Amino acid sequence: MPSDRGKLGLVAEEEIEWVLLRTFADSVQASLLGEFLQNQGIQASVEGAFADGVLPNASGGVRVMVPTDRLDEAIEASEAFDGEHAPTAS
Repeated sequence: MPSDRGKLGLVAEEEIEWVLLRTFADSVQASLLGEFLQNQGIQASVEGAFADGVLPNASGGVRVMVPTDRLDEAIEASEAFDGEHAPTAS
């Protein structure tokens, strides 16, 4: 009888299709946004953070990726993130 289980006995998760949400020049802001999105219940992947630390500007920026089907929500959350992290006048 055929099984849906992989070699390790685990059922394979549905593959997620990722799309670019934003690109940052440094990994700090990208990581903060990634954490913010996850706190909002939106999966996020920060890509290029390691290259940013080792070879700044070599990777073309640090990318925040989200699942395609959550892009609209992620855009709204990203705008809210910008509002929370906007510089304040002194």
